[in-house]
Formats: sequence, structure tokens, C-alpha cells
Amino acid sequence: MSELKQVLYDLRVSYNGPFVIEDLYEDIDKWINEHGHEKENKKKSEYITKNGKKIQYVFEVHTHLDDLHHGIVVCRVYIENMTEATISGNGKKRKINNGEILINVDAFIEAHVYGTFYNQRPIFYMIRTIIDRFIWPFWGEKYDGTVNHQGRELYKRIKSFLNTEKLRYE
Repeated sequence: MSELKQVLYDLRVSYNGPFVIEDLYEDIDKWINEHGHEKENKKKSEYITKNGKKIQYVFEVHTHLDDLHHGIVVCRVYIENMTEATISGNGKKRKINNGEILINVDAFIEAHVYGTFYNQRPIFYMIRTIIDRFIWPFWGEKYDGTVNHQGRELYKRIKSFLNTEKLRYE
């Protein structure tokens, strides 16, 4: 049995303009590898509409905090009206994309609660919760800051990447 606690709510990046989608995916993967996290793809779909492509890409970044706690950063990338164009510069041709991007970042802590004596009895579970909330955060808030910081770092990395893309191609 596991408990899921949300520690970062709905950070959003909205962007409209030129970008290279492969560079976006590569930058996200580079950040994940730099910090030693694991990536799990949840959904990657692409639809072709009359205005362009519509892409949905959802992935999770997992962090092992200790034996009972795992950090999860969920990133959802929605791209609409994406079109491709070819530009030439310095004697090279390069494909760039143009469209609307919405990126949403959330972070969770997953705590694995085993069927021990203290977790099966409601009175002990209530006492543990009261101690955790009012006296000292032994269990619940121990890793909130760590996972929150990881989600905000990913958010800042994506936001800075999109800001440089705007300056690079305009």
C-alpha cells in the first residue's frame, strides 16, 4: 500500500513561437541524466489536424529518497498547431517547428506503507499523524523540500530553454 502526497502544484509554461522539438526533448533528458534521476514515459501521442500536428507527451521523473519514500516529478507537454519549416543559415539547412506549447509540472512524494503493526491499527496511525503534523515531521514533510526543489529546477530549465529558443530563431 502506498500514500501519494502532492508537494508541487501546477507550474505552467506557455510558449508560442519557433522551437526545435528534438532539442527540447534532449534538454529535458540532459537535465534528468545530470541529476541522476530515472525517466518513465507515460504517454507520447501525435495527431495530425488541419492546422498542424498536436503532440501530447507525459513523463515522470523518479527519485529514490530512502527505502520508504520516492519522489515523482510529473511533466506534461502539450503542443498544438505545430508546423515545420526549413531555414538556411551558414550554408546549412535546419528544420524548425512553430507552434503553441503548454508545459505543466507537478511533484509528488510516494510513501510505501507496509502492513506493520503501527500502520494497520487506526489508533497508531492517528497518533503518528498527530505527531507528524503538530510536534515534529518525522514522516510526512521530511522530503517535501527536496522533491519541490527538483520540480522547480525542471520548470526553470524548460522555461529558460524556451526563452533562448525565442531569441535564437526570431
